[in-house]
Amino acid sequence: MNRADRRRQIKDDEQRLKAGIDPDSRDPEPTAAMARQLHVLLESAKHAKNIDPAVKFLHSKADATLKSGSGVALACKKGCAHCCHAWVSLTIPEALFVAKLIRKTRAQELEENVRRSHALTSGYDFAARERHPTPCPMLKEDLCSVYESRPLVCRFAASANALACMRSLRQLTGETIPTPMRHLKGRGVYNVATVIALRHAQLPHYFYEFNAALTRALERADAEAAWLGGEDVFLDVKRDPNDIWSEQTTRLVYQRAFG
Repeated sequence: MNRADRRRQIKDDEQRLKAGIDPDSRDPEPTAAMARQLHVLLESAKHAKNIDPAVKFLHSKADATLKSGSGVALACKKGCAHCCHAWVSLTIPEALFVAKLIRKTRAQELEENVRRSHALTSGYDFAARERHPTPCPMLKEDLCSVYESRPLVCRFAASANALACMRSLRQLTGETIPTPMRHLKGRGVYNVATVIALRHAQLPHYFYEFNAALTRALERADAEAAWLGGEDVFLDVKRDPNDIWSEQTTRLVYQRAFG
């Protein structure tokens, strides 16, 4: 692809993503476009040793998708934090982003909360964590202390019935939470785009447990620069057992994005 074709593709991608990805569409091209644009930002992050632009772009497009589907009826409201007691999976760019925010605001209380929460949950694998609801260390009086910077999975967490969330996530009834399909699909397409972009940038593409990843990011002042420089700082950190890269759909979108 020559320079003119590349510029044309960038403009086309920007237009496709103007309102985020439409999760109800069967067209894989917007997800491929998201992967391409995020990849460019990740490559820039490797040189600048700064992950912020890539994460902010990802979150802004996810928010655009959510805004375009704002007619969906939800029971979620301020102070409703049942889902904030479960396992949270996030990518390393998001963990580094939150860790940097905590350092910038000198939020010593949040750092201590992270360490305490990790001590409580470090012994649980993905399956066992379901049986041990534990409040997220970012919670304060059932409000998220980093709401504007919360991970992708938290942005797409939604329910049509708050009581079902309480019963399932706090009382462990095991019932299914009635999450709108648009939110489930939205989380899926952005996860796929993120994994593809990370993989193409030759960075670890996995999803990690929030408390463990954030603890590691806060332990090392150079975690961001080291990870972007190629050191797998999070190699032994607990991961989500689901590897999105192994799914056929992800591989097909990767081919669409990068050939």
